[in-house]
Amino acid sequence: MSVFNTLLGSVDWLLYRRDMAAQALHPEPIFILGHPRTGTTHVHNLMALDPRFACARTLHAGFPSAFLWLERFQWALAGLIDDTRPMDMMPLSFATPAEDEIATSALTGDVSAYLPLLFMRDHKQLFSDFYTFEGATAEDSRRWRDALLWFLRKVTLRCSWDDAAAAQHGGSRGSSAGRAGSAGAPPPAPRPLLIKSPVHTARVRTLLQLFPRARFIYVHRDPLEVFASAAHMADTYYWYCYLQTPGDADVTDFILDQYELLHRTYTADRALILPGRLVKVSFAELDGSPLGTLRRIYSGLGLEGFEAVRPACEAYCRGLHLKGFKKNAHRPLSPDLRRRVARRWGLLAAEFGYRISAGEGDAAADAVAARGEAAAV
Repeated sequence: MSVFNTLLGSVDWLLYRRDMAAQALHPEPIFILGHPRTGTTHVHNLMALDPRFACARTLHAGFPSAFLWLERFQWALAGLIDDTRPMDMMPLSFATPAEDEIATSALTGDVSAYLPLLFMRDHKQLFSDFYTFEGATAEDSRRWRDALLWFLRKVTLRCSWDDAAAAQHGGSRGSSAGRAGSAGAPPPAPRPLLIKSPVHTARVRTLLQLFPRARFIYVHRDPLEVFASAAHMADTYYWYCYLQTPGDADVTDFILDQYELLHRTYTADRALILPGRLVKVSFAELDGSPLGTLRRIYSGLGLEGFEAVRPACEAYCRGLHLKGFKKNAHRPLSPDLRRRVARRWGLLAAEFGYRISAGEGDAAADAVAARGEAAAV
């Protein structure tokens, strides 16, 4: 994929390399954090309806080297992706908001937090290398940072074309498949970036080094639901990724280890975030009142203009309802698996007000969860 992107990207490089190099980034991006399957995609999709934000789309993430020229031909690529995501049947298209980690994985080739999905039996060392970069070489860390910033500049540049076209024609922002704007006009101010990759949950410290004034949204969910949903995603999606076939025990260990790593590093580093730049959201709140939750996010982060974007968010939520979208129904975890989750995640989950009951017959695991709950009070 990296070689393919490089070949396609030669056109973007020839046409737009100076514009990309000169493109400034807004100093206050918004990062949506949280373990996979906690609702981060729902938050991302809702906030991406606000045209004031710059947001990577599926086409951008899938073809990071070439999307500036390739987007005018995306109609020819439509058959490459399904209409829905395999793990939850959420709508999918080239215009759907996407994870930037997909792009940096393609740009670097081998510096990726997604490598554990390819080589799940070896995930422990890969976590250290490419989630937190604690085990990575200085060169690999630099390559990832360069790829991330390059991609974000390119996404910002693409959004600036829409802004310049809107300013020129006195209309609203819209799609523009090429450079726009009148000659000699000053470039539009860069939009704040809206960025979502769950693996960034382990990178708060690194992200703040790049963007000291960044804002963050942290999404959490009942841990038993997280495990069940993550296991379902492994069954329905990860099989498209594997380059070595893991056993059931490997997948279970991956889910347990990933949760611990993401939550441990997030809780250790969240104090580095400036006051007023972190909002915590529960999946239950988001599921029960998406618009009310979004209003609280805007207020908590000091963002204006919620009422302006509210009609689009209402229409989006109505669309999901009309299309019959429903959350996946998962079977309850076995008693043994509940005990393992309680032992491994009990103290971490209590940090966010969750108590994992291990079920009858395991008082020790129940006690671990109870101690964790008490410690959080």
